[in-house]
Amino acid sequence: DRRSAEGMIHGVVISLGNPNAPDAAKLIEASHNLILDLFPAEDNYALSTDELCAKNVKFFVANYNGQIIGCGALEIKKDYGELKSMFVKESMRGQGIAQQILNEIIQRAKNEDLKILKLETGLKLDAAIRLYKRNGFTFCTSFGDYKKNMTSIFMTKDI
Repeated sequence: DRRSAEGMIHGVVISLGNPNAPDAAKLIEASHNLILDLFPAEDNYALSTDELCAKNVKFFVANYNGQIIGCGALEIKKDYGELKSMFVKESMRGQGIAQQILNEIIQRAKNEDLKILKLETGLKLDAAIRLYKRNGFTFCTSFGDYKKNMTSIFMTKDI
């Protein structure tokens, strides 16, 4: 077993990736399907694969034993960075992979001279909300083009 005392699996490599790569595309599709199962379509703000390929988006993958097992993205806006498309393969959850992806995104945001990270997530995504709270994100009002709705929550963190 390759886990640290904190339960974090070792040997995971987080790097920039291509959303169109087959393994990454499968994760993005699984993420989108989960969101569609849990939330009304009008409350779905997931970026499409094409949007994840935009110049202002840094798409990260978590690679373990030659397989892409997680992903996340940083969308660089004028005054802040937005965390997007955080997702870990179901069989690999609870092993610190989302934390490792988030660490990389926070570091990249700092490297881009961003001072604030923001995110939108769903009320039913308890594990994600716990991860963000553990990392210093606090609840805030809607931002950007988001409309207030009954299923989204918004969070922010100064970095």
